[in-house]
Amino acid sequence: MRKSNAWIQNGVALLSGVVLLAGVSPADVRIWQTRIDDGTRREKTLKIDQFGVDQDSGYELLKEMPAIKTSAAPKGQGIRITIDTGQSFQTVQGLGASMTDSSAFVLFELRKRSPELYQFVMERLFSADKGAGFSFLRQPMGSSDYTATREYYTYADKPSADLSSFSIEHDRAYIIPMLKDALRINPDIELMGTPWSAPGWLKTNDSLLGITKEQKAAGSTCRLKPETIDLYAEYFVKYVQAYKQEGLSIGALTLQNEPQFDAAQYPCMRMPPEDMARLIGKIGPRFKALGITTGVFAHDHNWILHPNDREVIGGDRKIDPLETVTQLFSDPATGGFWAGSAWHCYAGNTQDMQRVYQTLRKQFPDKKVYCTEISAWRRLSQTDWFDSVRWGLRNNWLGALLNGASVATEWNLALDHKYGPTLRDDSLAIGLVTIHTDSYKSVRFEREFYAMAHVSKAARPGAVLVKAAISEGAGLEAGAFALKSGRYSLVVFNPDGKERSFEVQCKDQYFEYSLPARSIATLIWK
Repeated sequence: MRKSNAWIQNGVALLSGVVLLAGVSPADVRIWQTRIDDGTRREKTLKIDQFGVDQDSGYELLKEMPAIKTSAAPKGQGIRITIDTGQSFQTVQGLGASMTDSSAFVLFELRKRSPELYQFVMERLFSADKGAGFSFLRQPMGSSDYTATREYYTYADKPSADLSSFSIEHDRAYIIPMLKDALRINPDIELMGTPWSAPGWLKTNDSLLGITKEQKAAGSTCRLKPETIDLYAEYFVKYVQAYKQEGLSIGALTLQNEPQFDAAQYPCMRMPPEDMARLIGKIGPRFKALGITTGVFAHDHNWILHPNDREVIGGDRKIDPLETVTQLFSDPATGGFWAGSAWHCYAGNTQDMQRVYQTLRKQFPDKKVYCTEISAWRRLSQTDWFDSVRWGLRNNWLGALLNGASVATEWNLALDHKYGPTLRDDSLAIGLVTIHTDSYKSVRFEREFYAMAHVSKAARPGAVLVKAAISEGAGLEAGAFALKSGRYSLVVFNPDGKERSFEVQCKDQYFEYSLPARSIATLIWK
């Protein structure tokens, strides 16, 4: 496999398999392993209604392997992964997904109907020892395109000059209970809020939904009314305060999901850079005055312009995303209010991701980079896992961290077996967990879950990416982290069709491991 220089620039490379080290005795290396082909075999063997708490029995899927011992002396043969703890990079928060309205609804129903299975799912998702230990949840502020209700909603659907109609009552039914259950298992979870649209009455088209190409060409727009900027800034303040009253801290916000996209028949809104700058200019001082420490992130869209966003319609020219963020961060009046930038993986390739993240980290080292969304969009129950896992590791779950990101996430945390529930009529989306809602007796952990879990177990909240150099031509991809606990972790991916044996050196410790073909491993040690 040919390696690009960008993959090893930070001393991190992709390895054959993911190796993770955590929660073990000082002299031992604790190991979890996934054979990707076992996932393919499992899906061809089990039917959709047969995935219970024993679904991984007989397969190497996030399976804990026998621990191995470290040594004080190298054997000096074969592939070497050298971890240089003296060369460190960004601090990470970890991996996760979105607790959409749809995700929260199916999980809440599972809790009512199959409590034991629900507990298994939540521990598998959020427990660092029993599962992935996911530590980031992005939560739509109001409706997204994945909403279990019969109509779309916001927190202030009724016009009111002082936002007196603002209420998060909808979220109290099942979204907040699911967030609290996740936090009980993993208190280190960071919550991020993101709106898909402002309330319709604050927008120029007086609707939560988007506008057509024809409407736009005729002069219509789908963006904030200029006179509502102050009121919408208060909407964010009220959201953070309301969640705090529920005992939930919102660690981060973005101002608009996919701000370059305003043509959907679900909640969406155009938010050009000038609107973002005006809005952060109102929110920033309000947060500071109120002692709100929530970080606000710019953009929340793709690495490059999506092909659908390149055409200039009605005079609306959308500029390059990196140019947008650079412009926002460089504004002398409002640039200091941004905590960082957020990115999706729907347009662009690996090189685009590397260019964007590395450029931002170099030019704005005090600003964080979050990858906030990518969705599986298929039904591949009878197809090979490998391409999906390899793409995700390189472009998001591991690749994002290796190139400067602090967070890497998927879209829906959980969905039903019919790609919903959703008001969309074209959904083929897959969550990290598929819940069979005809019976609530079967839950399938999807291929994205397993690969993400390996990285999540290594990249715990507060971990620091450190340099990991791999022997030339090893054919492995890997990332190493210094954990807050004082331990070290390593994720290794072996995309090759042959087993790869390697030796790891970390300070004065050494150990050897053999990673099967097309496998991931996570190793954690002291």
